[in-house]
Amino acid sequence: MMEPNINYTESFSIVFLDRVRIFLKFGLGIKRWILTFVLGIFSFGFSIGLIMSIPLDPIRMPVFSLLVFSHTKALIIGAVAFLLGSILMILAINKAYKWILVGLRNKPVGLDIFTAVNLRISRDKGPKVVAIGGGTGQSTLLRGVKHWTNNLTAVVTITDDGGSSGDLRDDFDMPPPGDARNCLIALSDLDPVMEDMFLHRFNAKSSLDRHNVGNLFLAALYQQLGGFREVLEAAGKLLSISGRVIPVSNMTNLKLIAKTTSGNVISGESAIGSVTDPLSEVWIEPDGAIPEQMGLEAISEADIIVIGPGSLYTSIIPNFLIKGISSAVNESPATKIFVCNVATQPHETENYDVSKHLEVFQHHSGVDVDYIIVNNNIKDNPEEWNQPAVLPVSSLMGFKGNVIVGDVLDNTMPTRHDSVKLASAIMRIIH
Repeated sequence: MMEPNINYTESFSIVFLDRVRIFLKFGLGIKRWILTFVLGIFSFGFSIGLIMSIPLDPIRMPVFSLLVFSHTKALIIGAVAFLLGSILMILAINKAYKWILVGLRNKPVGLDIFTAVNLRISRDKGPKVVAIGGGTGQSTLLRGVKHWTNNLTAVVTITDDGGSSGDLRDDFDMPPPGDARNCLIALSDLDPVMEDMFLHRFNAKSSLDRHNVGNLFLAALYQQLGGFREVLEAAGKLLSISGRVIPVSNMTNLKLIAKTTSGNVISGESAIGSVTDPLSEVWIEPDGAIPEQMGLEAISEADIIVIGPGSLYTSIIPNFLIKGISSAVNESPATKIFVCNVATQPHETENYDVSKHLEVFQHHSGVDVDYIIVNNNIKDNPEEWNQPAVLPVSSLMGFKGNVIVGDVLDNTMPTRHDSVKLASAIMRIIH
């Protein structure tokens, strides 16, 4: 078999020139400290040379005799230059060391440090994005958007009362950690083994049964710190996430209540998700839940607010039932985007089309959006899934915004969005 004809010299030259281009790019943050170090060496060397020349006969050193009229003045100038050079060199070494550490800590596998830092700088200058939601849909969105910007805030629902989250909520009087945990992991760059560990769920017949390692991690932080916002801040630092995760509220006793079209009242998010009757209304008790102030601030400062994807009644709408969230979104100058689900959900949104998704959301939230993203890559999902695809439309009656139709489907799981495709669609809107 003949080997491919590869010009390694040319390839090396291309790679080398690309690295030089990145190095010379404005704002990389290392050139200034290299220059500072060079200036420090120059000042340090000048001081040494000046001080060593003092004993010489000034007649032999006409330049010295013109610039410096006494040994005392020479010593003072030399000492100042020595001190200045030392400070500049120490400062440059310290800053360069920190630059390298940050670059290595955030360097994805396969990238050199210059390219990694260049990407981080580009993301630091990216748009301010606020994602409001919960569940798998929100974490899917975050996995894609984090590659475009570091100015990312996930405002996450806290009404889950089932499984591990529900047990920890009852046992520790804390907000349910499950949705927040998914967002933290989505925004991190954990090694796959570590990510699997944080997502691991115990299934042994013991007190740990059903509990998730990530949930237990957040519960431990909650016992130490006492506030869920503080817990998510600390966890974000420990996991080196891109952006931040903020609970929509710090209250620990919020319960989601629903009413079906037949008049039945269902209590609890986990029960609502499995109800067989169509839903007509959801609300939160107790009334007057207090929003997290940092979430309101993030919304007011955002460039883009993304709502969804996710379970309409149990992951998206509950955020807007917290007093002040809807008004903050409406008053924000940000571009508002509603991401319609790619497939319906058994019982919860059965037979819902694009228009019905938007109608139900706006009925509960009162929020006006500028764009709605609709998937047009339609798959015939197996009948036993009971999750037929939401068919695309190019316009909606009465909707004054823009309908963006495109392929945002995860082909490996056609009931979910693809994180990269969805993030690209969102960024195309803002750019």
